Amino acid sequence: MPSTTQIIAEERKALMNLLNPIPKRCIDENMLMASWNIAQFSNKKSDRALQYIADICERFDIIAIQEVKSDLRGLARLQALLPGDYRILVSDPTGNTERLAFLYDQRTVQATGLVCEIAFHGLIRDPVTFQFNRSPYCASFRSSRFDFTVVSVHIVEGSSHGSAGLALRQKEIESLVAFLKKRAGQDKGKVFDPDFFVVGDFNIQKHGDRFFKALTEGKKPNFVMPDGMDDLGTNFKQTKTFDKIAWLPSDEFVFTGMFGAVPFGDVLYQDAADPAKTARKQVSDHLPLWAEFRVTELERELDQIINT
Repeated sequence: MPSTTQIIAEERKALMNLLNPIPKRCIDENMLMASWNIAQFSNKKSDRALQYIADICERFDIIAIQEVKSDLRGLARLQALLPGDYRILVSDPTGNTERLAFLYDQRTVQATGLVCEIAFHGLIRDPVTFQFNRSPYCASFRSSRFDFTVVSVHIVEGSSHGSAGLALRQKEIESLVAFLKKRAGQDKGKVFDPDFFVVGDFNIQKHGDRFFKALTEGKKPNFVMPDGMDDLGTNFKQTKTFDKIAWLPSDEFVFTGMFGAVPFGDVLYQDAADPAKTARKQVSDHLPLWAEFRVTELERELDQIINT
């Protein structure tokens, strides 16, 4: 009978095969971005689960992680398992004592200085204003010649509070989109690049619902995402379209058409009495979502200057 070490090694190989359709990371050629709600991510994750999480994360240049709990030792243990030079940016605890984090490989992506949480400010005479249940987390990066800003979110689910909770979910998405569109216009020609990506758990249940429309419709420019991502299941059972990677259209980068989710439950914890239930509990109830982008090439950059 194989030992636990052998079982884990076999499952890691199976996981590598599952990850094979993801393009290889190539410095100065592409950028692989991922978003993953790792449920209740704290120091309570087992060594086995963390190893599987690390094997998935190392396939990407930058990963936005949602639902990191206040205890950051689990995140530090994950970083220690990763090869290369992965660095971490992490927010303060926000709603439900959750943090948001960025994990990025400094060989291919560098942080360029902007790190903040998005909140709104009222006036002295009217200080009460709308705020997010979990403050979105924002940071700027560079990959090759491409500068960009990523906003990671965990939008409130709200259904347990009836119509008021659902209205809050819609309000959070609409407020975020309106704010980012405004900032993208204001920041042109300033220090930080207005190329915005918004990623994370939007709690969008299905394609075409009012929450989806709040993300993709309204005053132009509108956020876009890959064809097919709108109805790609990202919960463990792949029945809900919770998670998204979206961006404002720009000439500064090119989406390659490659994206997907990683159904890790197909290959992990096969020695358990209920493999699917165990994988969901030990790793996460969400799947990692990813997309590939071609970063700005010198020829393309020069063409932009000539054609301006």
